Amino acid sequence: MNERRPGPEQNPLLLVGAFAVVAALLFGVFTLVERGDEPETTGTTPGATSGATSAAPDEEESEPRDLRGDVEDIQPGEALSMRPERKEKEQVPLVEPGRTGRVGTGLALGDIPDIKAPVSEPVQGAVTTAVANIPNRTGNSGFVSSLRALTGPGTDFVMLNEVSRHSSDGIRAAAPGYDVYRDPAPDRGAGGAGQSMNNVVMWRADRWRLVDGGRVKLVENDQGFHHGRPFTWDRYATWAILQRDDRAVVSVISTHMMTNPGKYPKQHGNPGLSRAGQYARGMDVLLALSDTLAQFGPVIVGGDMNSHPGSGSWAAAPKMRAAGYQYAKDAGVMYLFFQPGVELASHRQVRVASDHAAIVSALDMNGKGPTPLR
Repeated sequence: MNERRPGPEQNPLLLVGAFAVVAALLFGVFTLVERGDEPETTGTTPGATSGATSAAPDEEESEPRDLRGDVEDIQPGEALSMRPERKEKEQVPLVEPGRTGRVGTGLALGDIPDIKAPVSEPVQGAVTTAVANIPNRTGNSGFVSSLRALTGPGTDFVMLNEVSRHSSDGIRAAAPGYDVYRDPAPDRGAGGAGQSMNNVVMWRADRWRLVDGGRVKLVENDQGFHHGRPFTWDRYATWAILQRDDRAVVSVISTHMMTNPGKYPKQHGNPGLSRAGQYARGMDVLLALSDTLAQFGPVIVGGDMNSHPGSGSWAAAPKMRAAGYQYAKDAGVMYLFFQPGVELASHRQVRVASDHAAIVSALDMNGKGPTPLR
């Protein structure tokens, strides 16, 4: 009797073995594809690059990653070097380039220039100032030591009088780190010789730059007597608009007014005004200049004013005070004038090679800004 044997497909052990072989083959294929060792299969997202490793595990993208995107698009697992840098819009400061000022100004009495300058941001912090009359008769060594005393503390602004014999380059050489302005062209009129070059503005060059500068004639042909000798002198103001990198603008005026009309009233010739009248008119011109400069930022005025607060209504202190200015001074006639809202933080006299003490002051600017023209 013939006995029928079952086929292989009926043997359970053979079926299990075949399944194990197939599973092992499939696992190997999938492993190679995942490692990028095989070409892209039909299930890959269109446009993706074969073997790309920049995406995080399990991350799908329909387009290549744009590295200019926001930081938030980067997944936590990505390299820090791939994070795009977020750039804020840079604010370009409205800082003017350094200039050299004007040439040939101050030749006509009371000629206030047309000025175009940047308008100041509120001026914060303190600025330090020095005011000194260092006469031309002072020797070179005394002049240099005087400038060292004035600039040594890092003073922001220096206002000098009676320095016509010193060139601007000579003054710079005597005060390293400081720049200088005065109109380089002298007034060759009757009263202008020497006097037109007497007033200088200096500033600390690493903090401030010159935006504009010039000279204004305050008094023309003051025909007086001094110690019995007749003279004919003009008087001037040198002005400079200075700007800091934070867009603060401060104008500085250095001036030297007429010898005291109360003490020396006598005149020669036939002037149309008394010496006190000429002084008063000169102060009106000075105030017109300061009002013009104040449109751009705070104004500081300093110099040898040759008068005292009680000299008369024509004198510097009463005139400036009536316009709202405050002042600090020495025991004599050296003054520093500053606008309302600015506070005197410190003030002292300093010995220099002169018959006048110099004054060194710190002003708290208190956010002082421009003043509209009255």
